[in-house]
Amino acid sequence: MTPPTPAHRHVWVDCSGGYSCPGLIMAWRRDPTGWQAQVAVVRDRSVFVQWTPAATLHPVTDDGWSTIAPPAGGG
Repeated sequence: MTPPTPAHRHVWVDCSGGYSCPGLIMAWRRDPTGWQAQVAVVRDRSVFVQWTPAATLHPVTDDGWSTIAPPAGGG
Protein backbone atom coordinates (compact mmCIF):
# COMPACT_ATOMS: atom_id res chain seq x y z
CA MET A 1 0.00 0.00 0.00
CA THR A 2 1.20 3.49 -0.72
CA PRO A 3 -0.15 6.43 1.29
CA PRO A 4 -1.98 8.70 1.19
CA THR A 5 -5.13 6.63 1.45
CA PRO A 6 -8.03 7.20 3.82
CA ALA A 7 -6.70 7.34 7.38
CA HIS A 8 -8.97 4.56 8.65
CA ARG A 9 -9.04 1.51 6.42
CA HIS A 10 -9.48 -2.22 6.88
CA VAL A 11 -6.47 -4.22 5.75
CA TRP A 12 -4.91 -7.66 5.87
CA VAL A 13 -1.55 -7.63 7.67
CA ASP A 14 1.20 -10.16 6.92
CA CYS A 15 1.77 -11.96 10.22
CA SER A 16 4.36 -14.53 11.27
CA GLY A 17 4.04 -18.06 9.96
CA GLY A 18 2.69 -16.96 6.59
CA TYR A 19 -0.71 -15.96 7.97
CA SER A 20 -2.70 -12.80 7.32
CA CYS A 21 -4.43 -11.04 10.22
CA PRO A 22 -7.28 -8.50 10.03
CA GLY A 23 -6.28 -4.96 10.88
CA LEU A 24 -7.47 -1.36 10.93
CA ILE A 25 -5.16 1.50 9.91
CA MET A 26 -5.34 4.34 12.42
CA ALA A 27 -2.46 6.62 11.31
CA TRP A 28 0.41 6.96 8.84
CA ARG A 29 3.99 8.12 9.27
CA ARG A 30 7.07 8.25 7.09
CA ASP A 31 10.56 7.42 8.32
CA PRO A 32 13.87 6.94 6.47
CA THR A 33 12.91 3.35 5.56
CA GLY A 34 9.54 4.30 4.02
CA TRP A 35 5.87 4.49 4.98
CA GLN A 36 4.49 2.83 8.11
CA ALA A 37 0.94 2.52 9.35
CA GLN A 38 -0.24 2.38 12.93
CA VAL A 39 -2.49 -0.66 12.78
CA ALA A 40 -4.81 -2.32 15.27
CA VAL A 41 -4.34 -6.04 14.58
CA VAL A 42 -6.53 -8.88 15.84
CA ARG A 43 -4.59 -12.02 16.77
CA ASP A 44 -5.74 -14.92 18.91
CA ARG A 45 -8.66 -13.06 20.50
CA SER A 46 -6.42 -10.08 21.37
CA VAL A 47 -5.96 -6.66 19.79
CA PHE A 48 -2.47 -5.21 19.33
CA VAL A 49 -1.64 -1.69 18.16
CA GLN A 50 1.67 -1.53 16.30
CA TRP A 51 3.60 0.40 13.66
CA THR A 52 3.81 -1.79 10.56
CA PRO A 53 5.69 -1.30 7.26
CA ALA A 54 3.27 -0.42 4.45
CA ALA A 55 4.69 -3.27 2.34
CA THR A 56 3.10 -5.79 4.74
CA LEU A 57 -0.43 -4.38 4.32
CA HIS A 58 -3.03 -5.46 1.78
CA PRO A 59 -6.37 -3.66 1.29
CA VAL A 60 -9.59 -5.50 2.04
CA THR A 61 -11.80 -5.55 -1.04
CA ASP A 62 -15.56 -5.95 -1.15
CA ASP A 63 -16.27 -9.50 -2.25
CA GLY A 64 -20.02 -8.89 -2.49
CA TRP A 65 -20.90 -10.90 0.61
CA SER A 66 -23.26 -9.41 3.14
CA THR A 67 -24.27 -10.54 6.62
CA ILE A 68 -27.43 -8.42 6.49
CA ALA A 69 -30.44 -10.37 5.29
CA PRO A 70 -32.81 -8.62 2.86
CA PRO A 71 -36.18 -7.66 4.33
CA ALA A 72 -38.91 -10.28 4.14
CA GLY A 73 -41.24 -9.70 1.21
CA GLY A 74 -38.61 -7.82 -0.78
CA GLY A 75 -38.98 -4.45 0.83
